[in-house]
Amino acid sequence: MTGPAGYGATPARSRLFVALRFPPRVREGIARATDALRALEGVRPVPVEQLHLTLRFIGETERSREAPLARAIAAAAADLPRFDLRLRAAGVFPSLRRARVIWVGVEDASALLDLHGSVEAAVVRAGIAPEPKPFRPHVTVGRIPRPPAPRGLTDAIARVRFETTVAVHEVSLMRSKLLPRGARHTEVASCPLAGTGA
Repeated sequence: MTGPAGYGATPARSRLFVALRFPPRVREGIARATDALRALEGVRPVPVEQLHLTLRFIGETERSREAPLARAIAAAAADLPRFDLRLRAAGVFPSLRRARVIWVGVEDASALLDLHGSVEAAVVRAGIAPEPKPFRPHVTVGRIPRPPAPRGLTDAIARVRFETTVAVHEVSLMRSKLLPRGARHTEVASCPLAGTGA
């Protein structure tokens, strides 16, 4: 396909990731528990409606790959059972002194690790390069774009009292569009785990 001047048209592209989405009560609970952290000077909080757990960041790819990726992820998810995921406590990456990401953590993540492994294999089968970084499950609640770490960060983390259990019954292929006010997330496909809807 060519444009009016004879140049090849640039293929439509998507910025994709695979995630566990949470119901409103869980997102709101995370936000309430981390309010003090998210309100620190220098922290850019993640909007409540966008709180999620990323299983695999795919990045920029041709829009035509969305359907094959969704099929591969759906097939992988259908082979795994539903499970409960426990979220608790808070922390930062990579360290308190050089904090860039503020997160809520995951406890007892063996079923989550199995799901991540299956999703990773599916994404690679669909033609995406393997992820070189180790999987560190967490829910990002805020980002610190520039050092130094905000004053009061250590105390605010220590004061977080948060525990909840989430029933995981599907994974989502998501599209992220970067806008001046931040990213906008749209679900491309919902991929149920085995037994969902029974």
